[in-house]
Amino acid sequence: MQTDVLSYHTSSSGLIYDGRTRLKGVVLSPVASIVYNSCFVDTAGSLAGTYDIPGTTTCTVTSANHGLSNGSRVAINFTSGTAQDDAYTVANATANTFTIATASLTTDGNATVYSNILMELDSSSGTAFYTLIPGEGIVATQGLAAVLPIANVSATVFYG
Repeated sequence: MQTDVLSYHTSSSGLIYDGRTRLKGVVLSPVASIVYNSCFVDTAGSLAGTYDIPGTTTCTVTSANHGLSNGSRVAINFTSGTAQDDAYTVANATANTFTIATASLTTDGNATVYSNILMELDSSSGTAFYTLIPGEGIVATQGLAAVLPIANVSATVFYG
């Protein structure tokens, strides 16, 4: 059944819509000619956890019974500390921890891990662009969230 298309503008990671919806399209507006990765995710199966980057390029994420395996692609919203929100590939997975490769930092804090990535968009210029999802869009079963590089990209998300 067709529903009205709604929009939401954001310049930070977080919840866009709480409930079942369909991602219809995105206008991505990067602020500079640097490569940025932006993710749009289903909140179903999101995991709360903590992370630690001890001055290296290896970040250890701890989340009880996460169920992820090596090679899984996840989007991570670092909700405290100075790590950059992005999509990462899981390595060294155990029952309660996994690692990702990141920039060399000394930081730690809390994170939300999303394992159901609906769409990733890369931008490499300071020019805004629109990505249309054909047909009825991509289903987000529990909610729709954005994982955007901090203060580097804004997005207008169309859903319904």
